[in-house]
Amino acid sequence: MKHNSMYQWHKEHNKRVAEFHKKHAAQVANGQNGNGWIAKLETSFFNKVLVPLKIVK
Repeated sequence: MKHNSMYQWHKEHNKRVAEFHKKHAAQVANGQNGNGWIAKLETSFFNKVLVPLKIVK
């Protein structure tokens, strides 16, 4: 496998991952990420830790 093709694949993969994380962050902010224990933990962490950090910056 040539380096250029691997580089291109990795570049596209990073774009897909970044898009997923943006979408997931929006879901967490709106509380639409599910009803499970981990989803509730993630939402509470987002609201109690990350939102105040964004306000401070």
